Amino acid sequence: MLSFIYGIILAVCCYGLFQICRPGLTLYRHLHTARTTGLPFKVIPFPPGLFSFFAFQVLKKLGLMEPGTKWHKLLNMGRPDGYELHEEMGDVFLTVSPMGLTLIVADPKVAMTVNGKRAAFSKPPNTGAIINIYGRNVINTDGDVWRFHRRVTGPVFSERIHADVWREGMRQAKFMMQSWKSASPDSHLRANSIGADLFRLGLNVITGSAYGTPLTWSQNPPCAVQTDLSYSQSMEQVTAHLMPIFLTPHSALRVARKDSAWGRAWEAYTAFGGYMQGMLNQEREKPAAPGEENLITVLLRAQAEEDDKLGRAMSESEVMGNMFIMLFAGHETTANTLHYALLCLALHPDVQDMLLKEIDSIYDRALSEGRTELDYEKDFSRARWAFATMYETTRVYTPTGMTNKWSTSDQTISFDGNSYVIPQGTRISVNGCGIHFNPKVWGEDAKVWDPSRWIVAGGESPGFTPPASGVSTPIPSPSWERPTFTLPTPPSSPLSTMRFNIDDNEKRKSFENHVNEKERLFSHTLELPPTPHTPHFLRPPSPALSFLSSGASSQGILKPAPGTFLPFSEGSRACSGKKFASVEFVVVMFTLLRHHRVGLAYADGCTDEWARGVMKGRKAGGITLQPPEAIPLAFTRR
Repeated sequence: MLSFIYGIILAVCCYGLFQICRPGLTLYRHLHTARTTGLPFKVIPFPPGLFSFFAFQVLKKLGLMEPGTKWHKLLNMGRPDGYELHEEMGDVFLTVSPMGLTLIVADPKVAMTVNGKRAAFSKPPNTGAIINIYGRNVINTDGDVWRFHRRVTGPVFSERIHADVWREGMRQAKFMMQSWKSASPDSHLRANSIGADLFRLGLNVITGSAYGTPLTWSQNPPCAVQTDLSYSQSMEQVTAHLMPIFLTPHSALRVARKDSAWGRAWEAYTAFGGYMQGMLNQEREKPAAPGEENLITVLLRAQAEEDDKLGRAMSESEVMGNMFIMLFAGHETTANTLHYALLCLALHPDVQDMLLKEIDSIYDRALSEGRTELDYEKDFSRARWAFATMYETTRVYTPTGMTNKWSTSDQTISFDGNSYVIPQGTRISVNGCGIHFNPKVWGEDAKVWDPSRWIVAGGESPGFTPPASGVSTPIPSPSWERPTFTLPTPPSSPLSTMRFNIDDNEKRKSFENHVNEKERLFSHTLELPPTPHTPHFLRPPSPALSFLSSGASSQGILKPAPGTFLPFSEGSRACSGKKFASVEFVVVMFTLLRHHRVGLAYADGCTDEWARGVMKGRKAGGITLQPPEAIPLAFTRR
């Protein structure tokens, strides 16, 4: 009997010892696997991804984590710190933790491979779980379920919806300016809370155009529950309390004190859910109108009809989940891009001058055609500097810093002239911020905000239409320096085989012709920017982005090579709302700057240097990526 008891004690001790040593044993095994790949690696005690994201949020709340520290950089792994870790480790490297391997990618060719092979590199389990608070959706599903959600939601983003976005964006921008006018004592329109105002604008635009519920500036959609929170307040509070809503059981949130963080989280969750349910109920009561489909109508039909390929209908929670993610992601990313673009224009009046000349030119042309308002079909394609501003803002202030995948089997990638086998089950993080700040891709001034890098010499303005949504392809203040003007040399990187298909002599000749075109660069009445620096379109093109291989649109906007520009991701999982966001950005910018120019509201310590410091301190690792402090803007009549 005594020996039996001793045996049990020994077994328990051995099991406990095994559990204590288990992380070290698994780390040793993963370390051995990492060595066999031949790639550089960094050993960390936790895996980058969802766990690190949660750990960062908790440590930040406790005041134990400051942005810029070594632990902060390791926890975020480029989200959105950019290229710093790659300067140490290279454009492709592994992290090794007790939980497994993670491949961190800032190389365009590898990124293109990963994003282009959906079956080989699928979404990891539980990716995007934090946005699953109302139900599964097109963002955080995979396989047949994702294809079902994409078939339902993708066709909504059509040209008819984009025309509605144009009208609604113009309407909401005017509402927003009117709200500033009532609060401004003089002719200047002072926007003290531009971030919150743009969030409301973005929410109202998508609600009016894609959800069939047009709103005035202070109006709310119908709500199925009693709440004191407005529509925009409920979305703002859901965003602010996303962590407790996701991590805390709803049964606990329901009984929390109303004045506590958990109580406010539950109030916001139920209020916004009530607004979505109210819009669903409203749509159910409307008579059917063929040809006027919106996101709610297609979701309701998917709930009522069984899908032939999946063999089931969409559930109530999936309907709510898709409604939420389109509102949550759709309004915030565009609002943040508009926010940073306006701040950058305020800090760079030379670039703003070019945009204002373009806006005046487009309005003058509309007046000559007998129109006092711009039209989507006629005027959207005439934008050039507006697109350059948007693209550059999404490059520098990337809405989506990381794209997560994992290898479903052993996969071979090519990098730097060599082949590497990525073991099955390896998590892969495509670091979009790292690619956008990679000097081998975007040049030594990759961290500089400069829309002129998108303007291609001799490009024509009219007739350009960005790729339609759903296609399988998917913007710190600088101090300017005049670069040395030399002809480009052939790139030594293996990326050159992807981006150059002509010999060096032909490349040099084409570049010389490109430089000689500067006299007729702006044949559509726009002038060269009055700046002391050499614009990008007069510099030798970056080897990775040369227009010689990537080309330009008929509008004269650079077409980046695949894998080099990822604000909307790319491949089959590219954002279906890319053109939706582009239309909203252009029309809002045109409306805001039709009669005004934007600048900082120089008061209460607001200076250019202070604003630049605030913008550099973007909430790295945060759920949202707006500036950490409000920067007041003034819109001055011109």
